Amino acid sequence: MTTDAVARARGRVGKPAALLEVRSLSKRFGEVQANWDVDLTVLPGTVHGLIGENGAGKSTLLKMIYGVYTPDEGRMFVDGAPVSPGSPADARALGIGMVFQDLRLVPALTVAENIALALPDGPTLRLARLAARIAEASEAYGLAVDPSAKVRHLSIGERQRAEILKVLMTGARLVILDEPTSVLAPQEVEALFGVVAQLRDQGLGVVLVTHKLGEVRTIADQVTVLRGGQVILNAEDPGNFSDAELVEAMVGRRVPPLAVERVAVPPREQAVLELQGATALGDRGHVALKGVDLEVYPGELVGVAGVAGSGQKELCEVALGLRPVTSGAVRVGESVHGLTGAVAVPEDPVVDSVVPGLTVLEHMVLDGRAVPRRGLGIDWPAVGARTAVLDERVGLHMAPAKRTLSSLSGGNIQRVLLTRELGQDASLVVAAYPSRGLDVANTRRTQELLLEHRARGAGVLMVSEDLDELIAVADRIAVMHDGHLVGVVDTAGADRMSIGRLMLGGVA
Repeated sequence: MTTDAVARARGRVGKPAALLEVRSLSKRFGEVQANWDVDLTVLPGTVHGLIGENGAGKSTLLKMIYGVYTPDEGRMFVDGAPVSPGSPADARALGIGMVFQDLRLVPALTVAENIALALPDGPTLRLARLAARIAEASEAYGLAVDPSAKVRHLSIGERQRAEILKVLMTGARLVILDEPTSVLAPQEVEALFGVVAQLRDQGLGVVLVTHKLGEVRTIADQVTVLRGGQVILNAEDPGNFSDAELVEAMVGRRVPPLAVERVAVPPREQAVLELQGATALGDRGHVALKGVDLEVYPGELVGVAGVAGSGQKELCEVALGLRPVTSGAVRVGESVHGLTGAVAVPEDPVVDSVVPGLTVLEHMVLDGRAVPRRGLGIDWPAVGARTAVLDERVGLHMAPAKRTLSSLSGGNIQRVLLTRELGQDASLVVAAYPSRGLDVANTRRTQELLLEHRARGAGVLMVSEDLDELIAVADRIAVMHDGHLVGVVDTAGADRMSIGRLMLGGVA
């Protein structure tokens, strides 16, 4: 595409015909109106940011565009022609490619075999030729993958890179990226955005779904905000908007900034958590945690950063005694300033904490505390009263107590477990991705709860995929790479790129 054509595509010299146009799209699931009268236009040679809280209707909209769902009402146009993709294959034939947040790779196959399934000529290519094409594309896009690696052996971050590469290699003219940076180091985000800029300059359209507002302002040419399934804001030049303005559009009210009081960590008394040369096996029998030395002291919040699959899960489980060490030692302090015990927010609450068939209220008695009794049974009215008080104090506003927990959305399940765990006093708090699945306001409240535990003298170990979040709330950040603790960084004056280099196995 010529320079003039790119300029026209980006709106500097008049607008071309839309690559994708969505008009009055609506979708209902039972009583839930997921999307209502949604308009969206993506021009060639532009990046279109799509933002909104969890449950705002972003995923449903994207799945209609990609042919996974059929709209109840509305029309779609590609290059000005009406289309009705009835399947992802139809969408791909129209030049639409999508990278889902829940990745669509076959675990039993290699990276090369997964990519071959997506390429028109892939099944007929010889393995050596296919591997060479993948290697060439990997280098060009800065997305390193091993073509011969089985997907089931890859970390989440490696799987995502393979998925992005797969879509890019199909030659899609419209590329939808659903939260593509959530598990990437800053350097990887820069490389991905270099790819996005390349695609834009070649006249392709890119839809970028992200919860990181700075990314929208940095790379998007246009932004659409969804709230409650409807378009609240559609504007060009999102760099002209502040975080506060975009957040207000997303949630319908102003959310005050997080107030973090930076205080000196108390003198180094006995650690509430101490790991000495801790080594542990992962679920596949491989060495997932490799000789880790780490201390968490009373009154401090230690963040854990790393590309997904770097040992964060095993670190948390070792700290809580849920995974044995094969060598080294783990010590948890018995009490700190009158606080005792440990509470935990698991990495995957649905898998690790939800008991199918039990209600929200029944899950609230699985917290290790003494259960109110009535005769030989449980005093459920007393449990309900205690839960109501806890819900009000914690402020995350759980689903009704009689609802079956497994029937709720991921964000609602997370709020129940956060209320149960963070509503208790403890000397040690281990929180793995505590804000995952939460909207802006509940994310802010969760961060405040962790800081409140810290202020009461607890030691807090917090894993997050959002480096900005860790820099905002943590006193120190422990950086993981390939099972090793490669550095511990004080957040005062912390540099994102230096932390990113550690995440990727380099030096700060």
